[in-house]
Amino acid sequence: METQVNPLKMTDKLPLFVNKFWRDVWDNKRDGRIVAWCSGAGPFELLKAMDIVVVWPESYGGLCGVEGIGTEQCQRAENVGFSPDLCSVIRSFIGVVDGIPPVDPATLPHGGLPKPDLLVCKPFCPGIYRTWERWSRQFNIPLLVMERPRWHDRLSKEEIAHFTREGIEELKDMADVLGKFTGRSLNYDRLSEILALEREAAKLWWDIIGMCRNVPAPMSVFDAFTHFFPFVYLRATQEAVTYYRELKAEVADRVANKIGALAGEEKYRLYWDNLPVYFKIKEHRQKFASFGAIPVVGNCLYYIGFFPDEDSGNPLETMFELLFYHPSNRGLKGRIDFITKQIEGYSLDGLVMQRTRTCLAVNMGQDDIAEALVGKTGLPAVVVEGDLCDERLYSSAEFNKKIDGFMEVLGQEGQNRRSVSGKSMA
Repeated sequence: METQVNPLKMTDKLPLFVNKFWRDVWDNKRDGRIVAWCSGAGPFELLKAMDIVVVWPESYGGLCGVEGIGTEQCQRAENVGFSPDLCSVIRSFIGVVDGIPPVDPATLPHGGLPKPDLLVCKPFCPGIYRTWERWSRQFNIPLLVMERPRWHDRLSKEEIAHFTREGIEELKDMADVLGKFTGRSLNYDRLSEILALEREAAKLWWDIIGMCRNVPAPMSVFDAFTHFFPFVYLRATQEAVTYYRELKAEVADRVANKIGALAGEEKYRLYWDNLPVYFKIKEHRQKFASFGAIPVVGNCLYYIGFFPDEDSGNPLETMFELLFYHPSNRGLKGRIDFITKQIEGYSLDGLVMQRTRTCLAVNMGQDDIAEALVGKTGLPAVVVEGDLCDERLYSSAEFNKKIDGFMEVLGQEGQNRRSVSGKSMA
């Protein structure tokens, strides 16, 4: 018998928002507006401020994983010479665009990706820059690149100030190039409005995941992964703000009425490291629920919607800070400290370290981080291997075996570190 969970009502509304985004993209393309493909962490706010339609191929690759067609697209990318070691999200959207045999757009979610007029990239991932560079030649269109310095653990205040000045100048240069390309100057007031909407949606998102400190947790990381999409697709729009206001109201109502994401007793609260296995989100939710366990927080939940605490008043400086201060752009100590605060704040009982086989950027340092977290917190940890979109790199039998053993350890040790059961901390 399938373990019962309490689905969020907002999940039923989610497709309406995503579908509207893609309808608008295709309508704008047909109307002749400029379409830019932007890497996930790219400075998209500049593009929106200059009335450019933004599409995120990485997010589309993740969507292929959710829809269960990621492996097929990965194979199509490999057929044109791409290595199976390349990130499966990247291989997924390469398969959609350039794969062999060619794909019928009618068989793809939302009709596939519209041809770009412009490419914008922040090369945070080994495969991103090369892919965008290749497409720039293939489509014969401009490629703009935004670099992001690495914030290592010993970076000085002087170095941070230097990088910030350089970053602002780089954004100014990009705005000048975009102005020549579009025939429009950057409207700083419009850019400020866009950032204000993005900040409002971000605050709502952080409030929502913060409410998962409550016992029982009103939603799981798997719910959160599902509700990433409005922020990804509708960033810096009133639609995103509206969506997260409604989601926050529903989650707050659950907290007030002590309604958990699990239909049964919440026995174990867990940390989930890294990204989801897109094609197994539902199965993983059920697996943990069968033990009365719920992953309630993870590092990448805080990777969307990150904003500096203080608004500088300079929209270009805010944009650079969004890129530079991002929690993923930290040294090993910074990342360990960041996760330790989550462990302490969410009253956790164990750590699930999901190793995404083809994502080098998120795997870097994971073993050291896990060892440090176990040493600092005394919590048991399990490493499970998966992948974002490529089902050939995932074994349900292996995953289930490891989780079965891990839950047995939690049961034997009687680990339940909740300080006050059912206490509201909203």
